[in-house]
Amino acid sequence: MKNKNLHHIKSTGLKIPDHYFESFETDFFERLREKETFKGIENPGFKLPNDYFDTVDNTILEKLKTDTETPVINLKPKRSFYYIAGIAASFLLFFSLVFNTKNNISFDTVDTAIIEGYLYQEEYTNEDFASLFVTEDISETDFIDLNISEETLDQYFENIETEDLIFE
Repeated sequence: MKNKNLHHIKSTGLKIPDHYFESFETDFFERLREKETFKGIENPGFKLPNDYFDTVDNTILEKLKTDTETPVINLKPKRSFYYIAGIAASFLLFFSLVFNTKNNISFDTVDTAIIEGYLYQEEYTNEDFASLFVTEDISETDFIDLNISEETLDQYFENIETEDLIFE
């Protein structure tokens, strides 16, 4: 049967005899009363003990009871692990600070070229550098005795672009 024809079906194809539900109950009880229908089942083969349903609850509960207590094993709490780990970390920190004094890093030990490279990469403007200086700390006398060699000046003028010398 094709799916497109399913919506045209009006009946299920099953038929019930006329007045079936009206007479079903009476027919059923009549058959139960007749002993001929149960002729072969006179002895079903199963037998319950006397007072079975009265005592079954108690017997099941008795079987479920266990008098033996299971031993409880105390595990070491995590708190003691944290104490031990904290002590070990403090010893490690102490020894690393005491015995690792080979590299004393200070502002004097840092190479000037590294600082210049860092400042060059950060692209600071002259105004940024000027804002770092305090005018009280700088005086004209700091620059009076400044001697710059001719080689340094020649190097400076060779590397500087003429566009940088033009002031607006």
